[in-house]
Order: sequence, then C-alpha cells, then structure tokens
Amino acid sequence: MEYIQNCASWVTADLLKILEINEGDHIPVWQPNRWQGNSILDTFREKARPHFEKQTPMFHQFDKNNPAFKNFHLELPVLPKTRKNLHWWFIKLLPGEMQTLHIDPHLLDVNNPVRYTMFLQNYEPGHIFMYEDYLATNYKKGDLFEWSDPMLIHGCVNISYNIRYTLQITLFD
Repeated sequence: MEYIQNCASWVTADLLKILEINEGDHIPVWQPNRWQGNSILDTFREKARPHFEKQTPMFHQFDKNNPAFKNFHLELPVLPKTRKNLHWWFIKLLPGEMQTLHIDPHLLDVNNPVRYTMFLQNYEPGHIFMYEDYLATNYKKGDLFEWSDPMLIHGCVNISYNIRYTLQITLFD
C-alpha cells in the first residue's frame, strides 16, 4: 500500500451522519459462490466453510444504489490515476464485525486495476486493517492509500467499541 494524500476536508459531517444513521446493505462475510475460480479464493472458501457454512456473519456496505445516498450528492476526491470504469463503496463495521482475509474477486478479471482505500476517521485501537503481513495503524481521517495488486491478501475487523468507516474505490479499464 502506498500513501497518496490526506483528504480530510472531503470527509464531511453530513457524510459521516448518513453512514452512522443508516444500515447500508448487509453483506455476508463468506460468499462461496463468488469465491471460486482462483486458487487463493478456492483455498479461502474451503477453509471458511466449516466456520461459516451454518451461520455467516455480515458487515455493512453502501454504494450509489443504496437508498441512503439517493439524495446525497457525492463527488469523489480527485485521484492521481484514472481509468474507464469507477466503482466506489463505503464499509461500515460495527463492533465485532469483520471481513476475513481475502483477495478481491472483482479485480481478477479486469484490466489495469487501481484500488484505493480512504480511512474516514483517525486510527483507534481495535480498528484493524491488515494486508499481507502489515497492520495499518496511526492513519488519520482522510488518509488515502493506493493498493492495486489484485492478489494482495487483506482483511479487517472491528474489535473496538466504536463504528469503523472506510471508503473503497476501484478503477479499471
């Protein structure tokens, strides 16, 4: 992951309020039909099966189709790279929610991907983001990072008592 810039002024109180008061879409942590066709995803799917097959935890996600953003004008921050296609979404992790270690299935069959993560609040103990063997800490509200390797293993969990928010952006040709 490469630090790009701080966009703290982009993270407005109105944006955070929308994320706070709305549920977003409930997304299952384990998606066996989506996690296939790649040796890493196949391995993760089978390792997760005994734990999540009977009960799969959820996390919260917002994108442009979520009703919470119907009347909210969202203009993304200026990014250093551009591509033909752009997809964004917010992740809201309540205390105890997670996304297990994974690679992004949506990046496997696209050309020239660029992936960004923006942290929407200052780091606090218990807001865990891990990629490969690195644990992200000491980030600030608005810090924007690029990580474009589609095979980068990553995951996050919230073991704090406060909600964790991030913005995810994917660009590709």
